[in-house]
Amino acid sequence: MGYAVNKIKVCAMCETEFHPHLGRATSSKWCSRECYYKSTRVYTTCAKCGVEFYYLKGRANPAKFCSRACWRGEGKGDWHMDRFAGEKHIQGNGYVYVYAPDHPSVQGKPFKRVAEHRLVMERLLGRALQPGENVHHKDGNRQNNTPENLELWIIPQPAGQRMADLKR
Repeated sequence: MGYAVNKIKVCAMCETEFHPHLGRATSSKWCSRECYYKSTRVYTTCAKCGVEFYYLKGRANPAKFCSRACWRGEGKGDWHMDRFAGEKHIQGNGYVYVYAPDHPSVQGKPFKRVAEHRLVMERLLGRALQPGENVHHKDGNRQNNTPENLELWIIPQPAGQRMADLKR
């Protein structure tokens, strides 16, 4: 028993004749990877940042954005800076985050949000928080970021609330 003789096939993309690889004689439709990519992918430009990207043909809705970050408005382009400036977002852990793309703690990160209580404390102190400093909510309400409710803690202190704060 020998190998099946490869029949000459015609590329589905460029219509050139080719010999399919042994073992793939029945499934090969394209003469090269380039032809495969051209026939299965659609290349387009991101509506936010202008980067060229591709999506697979046959999608119900054509892709407009190169990434989830651009779709959310946090992509590489700068058109969205004014749109999200000061926008607040409450995380699942209860903390309020504010869009602050120029803050030093978010440089190089895909999401440009900073915890609001940290921003309030930095404004009170007139400086950026140091690596060993935390901001504590006296009343335990993570969304109450008034200056009276916040105090500066250092990391070795235990998490949680003081009994005196809980009684109030």
